[in-house]
Amino acid sequence: MDKEKNELDVLKEIAFDILKEEKGCDFCIWQDTLLKDYTTEVMDAFGENPYDVYPALSDLWETPYFDKNSGLEYTFMEWALAFATDESVRMYYDMIYVFERKIKEAVHITPRNIE
Repeated sequence: MDKEKNELDVLKEIAFDILKEEKGCDFCIWQDTLLKDYTTEVMDAFGENPYDVYPALSDLWETPYFDKNSGLEYTFMEWALAFATDESVRMYYDMIYVFERKIKEAVHITPRNIE
């Protein structure tokens, strides 16, 4: 079971990355990209039977995905809408940059630095 979960987690990360790379993609493009470019990962997560794979990908599209970089959780469908344009993807990366910088700054605060 842990192995299956791990393979599904790998597939979810790939699925999320596709949405950032294929701006404005819909379910069909997302599914086709997964099946064409990441066949092994899809089969590892869902098996080889198309009668299992296609419904599983449809369910995955509506499954929440927690992005550890931003701390946000939305369904893949919602992430696709969020990454609809070059500008929205750029804003996402800008937000991640600021977030990571704030975390680094917070780590460097010592009791003497706090006013």
